[in-house]
Amino acid sequence: MLDFQLTTAGFFEISGTADALSPGTTYVRPRAAETVRIFIPADGSGIEVYAGTLRNSHLVFRGSREQALTLPWLLPLPN
Repeated sequence: MLDFQLTTAGFFEISGTADALSPGTTYVRPRAAETVRIFIPADGSGIEVYAGTLRNSHLVFRGSREQALTLPWLLPLPN
């Protein structure tokens, strides 16, 4: 369900070097003003949301998937 919501909100899955210490899936939604990056650990322990520039983002949320679904960063952008 979260994958569908993220895709609907304009996020896309990115790939890169897998970190053996914390495997998972990363999604990103780049915008001129702010890039939002989401990391979902493979063990399903929660979700992390980062916001800012692509190279200089900061953690804005760490918690459960259920709580994350209510965050404004995960909502679809207006047209």
